Order: sequence, then C-alpha cells, then structure tokens
Amino acid sequence: MLPPASPGGGRRRWTTGEASPSEKRPRDPEDSEPGSSSDDDSGSGSDGDFVSDLREIVCLLRLIKGGANKDGQKKCAQIITSVAEDIQAMIEDAKLKFEKERQNFLKVLSNTSKEQCESSLSREYIKFQETYEMFCKEKDEHVQAFRGMCNESLLPFSQILAMCPVRCNES
Repeated sequence: MLPPASPGGGRRRWTTGEASPSEKRPRDPEDSEPGSSSDDDSGSGSDGDFVSDLREIVCLLRLIKGGANKDGQKKCAQIITSVAEDIQAMIEDAKLKFEKERQNFLKVLSNTSKEQCESSLSREYIKFQETYEMFCKEKDEHVQAFRGMCNESLLPFSQILAMCPVRCNES
C-alpha cells in the first residue's frame, strides 16, 4: 500500500525503512524510455522508473475502470430490466383497471340509455294517446255536423220529391 501524499501536494516521500515501488520490483527492459539507461547515475533512471510506475498504475486503473464499467453496465442493464418489468406490470394493471371502468361505464350507460328510451317512449305514447283522443273527438263532432246537415237537407229534398209528382201531373 502506498503511503499518504504529502500535505504540500508534491511527490510522495517514502518513510525510512520502506522501499519505493521501483526498488521493490525488478524493472522490465521494455518499460524503460528510449535514451535512458539504468546505468545512468545522474538520476534520470529513477525518473524513468517513476514514469514507468505511473504508466503501470494508469494501465491498472484503466483495467479496474474497465471492469467497473462492465460491472456498472451489468448493474445498469439489471436496473433497466427491473424498471422495464415494473413499468410493464403497471401498464398491465392500468389496462385492467381501464377495462373494468369501461365495462362499468358501458353497463351504467346502457341502463341509463334504456331508462331514457323507456321514458321517452312513454312520453311519446302519452302524446300519441292525447292526439288520438283529440282526433276521435273532432271526428265525432264532424260526423254529428254532417248528419245534422244531411237531416236538414233531406227534409227539403223530400219535400221537393213530394212536390215533383204533383207538378209532373199538372203538365
């Protein structure tokens, strides 16, 4: 494990008794930068080791990040699947509830419509009865008037007929 960073934010300083990471593991010749050699005593070799260590740390962090991303993607996929299932269940519940309410509404509407039709039919039948009774009453009045006219006109007609033979004989 690496020691904590110095409060100044600079390079890490290793406590006495601990070896730096570059001293703990052997160096690969591939990791060294071109132009730098481990035979240099001027300090550029330790900088190369430090850069190499940083590159290795970055590489490991990328691997960790990749694994975390894959785990995160799996978790996201699981969450999305779970949410999709929940939403699908809620949609199915809503469909069932809507269908029940629609059937109840149709039942109420058909009952109301039936009652309205019966009420309307009853009102129209009453109007028809009133009109029929008025028609019958007026018909009876007209028939009576016609009979009265016929009786009045028959009397003079019979008198005319009675006078006809008398006049026919006179001629």
